[in-house]
Amino acid sequence: MKPLKDGLILLIGAKSYGALRYRGSPTSGRAWGGPMNGQGGRVRLVAELLLKTEPVAIVETGTYRGTTTEWLAAFQLPVYTCEASGLNFGFSRARLGVVPNVHMLHMDSRSALRHLLTGPLSAQLDKPILFYLDAHGSQDLPLAEEIDIIFPTASRAIVLIDDFQVPDDPGYAYDDYGPGKLLTPDYIAEGVARHSLQCFYPRTPAERETGTRRGCIVLAKHADIIATLEGVANLRQLDAPAKG
Repeated sequence: MKPLKDGLILLIGAKSYGALRYRGSPTSGRAWGGPMNGQGGRVRLVAELLLKTEPVAIVETGTYRGTTTEWLAAFQLPVYTCEASGLNFGFSRARLGVVPNVHMLHMDSRSALRHLLTGPLSAQLDKPILFYLDAHGSQDLPLAEEIDIIFPTASRAIVLIDDFQVPDDPGYAYDDYGPGKLLTPDYIAEGVARHSLQCFYPRTPAERETGTRRGCIVLAKHADIIATLEGVANLRQLDAPAKG
């Protein structure tokens, strides 16, 4: 099957092949048990973030097959999502093309963020914007650069990083791509210090989470946003232990 797949991609292109994959098996986009990797606690956390911080837009890096994107779009905010893989981009575009508030970019996450912050979102940088960062990969880990792109210009940004270590809760999994490429507080420490960021973690303990039980961290810089995050029931800082 792989030679056939490779031949089709060469013939019609990765985007078109991805669209064919969606049309042939649309339910394959409902992978991982639903949005946010099937994590009920994460879904509640992000919903509360959206309700309490009232962002003017959502930016997602790493569309994959659009399951989380589709869920985010239900909040009726502009959703800008980028995907570097042509196959996944084609699949998601076929799936989400009829959703009017979803704007898809076939771009590397760093290029997409620069494009959005100097273009479509440039007039709203003084307002809250939620960034959902999920464009991780073993060959390329753009996370540190993404933080340095976002916070100098979008001071009211709320940044949620998926697949991130929750240091005091080992039940949460996180990405480990080898030495120097672990999604842990050490990996982003320089950016956190450089931009004077406050860090928040999920209050739901891993043992009560569902789905894949991947960890996350939420970052913010602006005093008003930090004060709002301190009132989010599903978030905590490390000096506030998780409650079973």
